[in-house]
Amino acid sequence: MFQVNVLGSDGTSAPPGESPKEKIAKRIIGKDGTPMVLIPAGEFQMGSAEGKDDEKPVHTVYLDAFYMDIYTVTNAQYQKFCKLTGRSPMGHWSDGLPGYGQPNHPVMGLAWQTAMDYCQWAGKRLPTEAEWEKAARGGLKGKKYPWGDEPPDETMANFDRYVGHPTPVGSYPPNGYGLHDMAGNVEEWCYDWYRPDYYQNSPQRNPKGPDSGFHGRRVVRGAGWFDVAKWLACVTRKGRNPKPRGNIFNYGFRCAKSVSDSS
Repeated sequence: MFQVNVLGSDGTSAPPGESPKEKIAKRIIGKDGTPMVLIPAGEFQMGSAEGKDDEKPVHTVYLDAFYMDIYTVTNAQYQKFCKLTGRSPMGHWSDGLPGYGQPNHPVMGLAWQTAMDYCQWAGKRLPTEAEWEKAARGGLKGKKYPWGDEPPDETMANFDRYVGHPTPVGSYPPNGYGLHDMAGNVEEWCYDWYRPDYYQNSPQRNPKGPDSGFHGRRVVRGAGWFDVAKWLACVTRKGRNPKPRGNIFNYGFRCAKSVSDSS
């Protein structure tokens, strides 16, 4: 059942005394069964003045409203996708390793294209890294982590081997938008190619990344269960080979959806 809030067609509140052009659901359920929440349209400050060179400079970005999965895609959802599409499973959902492979754990080890294929099957897409960062910030301005500036500990996220393996999705408190695990547990694929200097020339409105990647890399955001605290910052960005080689099992993903595709 949809929860509807009176918002304009761009995902922002209608001016006083005026009716919105249409009503937009603040929460929807995707084809794959994952709840999604509305991330409202508007500007935010992307990047960091004090971080790594690829996180600079801080720049203003405007994004249209979009939906984001509350949770990362799970092993159970990926298994269903494979069964219905006749694919041979990849990743680690069936490995049976301690702390891995449970139905409600995030699926890991998938290539970027496989994540894209899943999103398309579910009627969604991968988020851009600008969308991912805005969603991770949870509506907070100028804060380091999804919950604020308080240094992380084992009650906030799965990181630094406190647990020693991935945890079920939703095991930690959500951020201000209601999104879980935007820091820790698994890194998450984004749509964009990765270039370390992209922020120097990034478009101000709805950036979708450069035309090609540095050494063919795609962007991953977030951090994994073994990463140290500094990598949990909302601004952290990395470039990864879109076709993981060997025992690379920390890449997960969540889906996004444009409001215009949800009517």
